[in-house]
Amino acid sequence: MVKKLFKHEIKAYARVIVPMHLLLIGIALMCRFVQLFEAETDAYMIVFNSSLVALCIGAIVCSILTIVFGVRRFYQNMFSSEGYLTLTLPVTTNQHLFVKTAVAVLSQIASIVMILIAGCCASLGDVCIEVIKVVVYYIKHLFAQCGVHAGLFIGEFILTIIFSLVSSYMVFYACIALGQRAKKNRIGVSVGVFFIYYMMVQAISTMFTIVITVFYEQLHLEQLIEYLLKHQIFAYHMLFITDFILSAIIITIGYSITKRTIDRKLNLE
Repeated sequence: MVKKLFKHEIKAYARVIVPMHLLLIGIALMCRFVQLFEAETDAYMIVFNSSLVALCIGAIVCSILTIVFGVRRFYQNMFSSEGYLTLTLPVTTNQHLFVKTAVAVLSQIASIVMILIAGCCASLGDVCIEVIKVVVYYIKHLFAQCGVHAGLFIGEFILTIIFSLVSSYMVFYACIALGQRAKKNRIGVSVGVFFIYYMMVQAISTMFTIVITVFYEQLHLEQLIEYLLKHQIFAYHMLFITDFILSAIIITIGYSITKRTIDRKLNLE
């Protein structure tokens, strides 16, 4: 049943995401077509710059709409009238959350890939070839400097992106779930909960910065920084691990709030 749910979720995303991706590729091809008439004239520069702006806007919209659709899909499927049908399926809450989060993250990654492909189409691969050369050069340099740790850094970087995407969607899901506990204007409450979360994160970050600045000497941070500079490989690993831990905490809290709401506090009226 989970496989069927997974396929159904992918099809639902594909109906919206694929046309958007095709439109983005179309804009990229139009941008490349304009370059065939390259000339040092004001008219050409206006058209060329306009096509680049359209491509940039299309890439941004593609990324944002993928997130918006994922959040909207979760709300409609779980907390609107569709929830009556969704929750009658022989699938557990854990499986629902796993499928929706996995497909949402995969769709976001697909949008990122399509944006890169659109960039290749717009430049006919010229820019991308140069970018790839630069990336390969730095990867070789990284392996030469760090050895086996370079592979770990690359793996940790990829995992960091995935964890960040999962934690972001879990925050959205938790905000939606908390909003459903309100008696009226649930969508508005969900938006309010998200802004409260955002303000709390900003406040904690600001307080953390202030504490480090004010108590720099008392916390003996100078010695710590010197140690990390001498052991940069260890420092980078700790940076990735810290990010994993923070993302894992956010995922756990968001998942717990969402699951508890669906299992015990759900009200579809």
